[in-house]
Amino acid sequence: MYTSFWEIIYDSIILVIVFLFVFAVIGAGEMLRKKKGLDPGFTRKMIHFFAGDAILFCPFFINPQIIPIVPLVMGILIFFSSPKSPIQSMKSMFEVMARAEDYAAGHIYGPLYYIISIGILVAIFAFLAGGAYWPLFTIAAVGLFSLYYGDGLATVIGERWGKHKYTIRGCTRSIQGSLTMFVMTFLSTFLVIFYFNFFGFWPSFPANQWLSIWLLYYISPIFANYLALTVILSTPPIVPELSLILIVGIVAGIVGAVVEGCAGRQLDNIYVPMIVTAVIFVLVFLMFPNYISVLSLNLGNLFPFL
Repeated sequence: MYTSFWEIIYDSIILVIVFLFVFAVIGAGEMLRKKKGLDPGFTRKMIHFFAGDAILFCPFFINPQIIPIVPLVMGILIFFSSPKSPIQSMKSMFEVMARAEDYAAGHIYGPLYYIISIGILVAIFAFLAGGAYWPLFTIAAVGLFSLYYGDGLATVIGERWGKHKYTIRGCTRSIQGSLTMFVMTFLSTFLVIFYFNFFGFWPSFPANQWLSIWLLYYISPIFANYLALTVILSTPPIVPELSLILIVGIVAGIVGAVVEGCAGRQLDNIYVPMIVTAVIFVLVFLMFPNYISVLSLNLGNLFPFL
């Protein structure tokens, strides 16, 4: 919730910056396609790698519930872009991201699924329990970056150097591509957790203190919330950060590689981030159940920036 008009202005400015970033990536791809004669496959991958990086702006918003506007608007634009669009800018958006089969379908379904995944995951953590679970958006970011860099680079490596093939459920992949998926997801986990932890998104909580806070909540909710905030800001993580990153990175890498290997073409843009996020959420719940319990108290009612 906003407490002043200036907070609305601030978030609106950040929103504009995010749109400018996304359109700059698409525009750069279009410029390379037209002036350098690059294949749309290259510009499509360029957008796949970098456009989704807009989620790195998420910590700068005061109210995360405004963020889903970005994927919603982009999803509408992508859906209505077509090779026959009378609007040149929408026709160019199609051409810069289209595969050969997209011309027959009339829509670029891969990028559409890509933006739908971003929208769903951002919305879940921005709206769930009034935004109380927004600190756990780090988990969704791991799933999304497994899509951006894991799935994106796995296709490039697999098509160019993937000599050892395997087939699962009618989907043919290469060992080289799957290993790339694992490695890039693992490395992306380092980037994501360190980045969001810098903005205070990652938990710091010894379990015994959270148990006390949980019990205290039923006596004095206000005092319990302030005590919880103190613990979040002042105590070291119960699991060392590097160990946490290694655990999450390995699990996310394995899950991402398996899902990408089984998912159909284009549909992996939905399955990879969704399933990786779900598995990592369960993992975090098993490792840090008290943290999720305290978040469920909706501390955001007292502290809107959480």
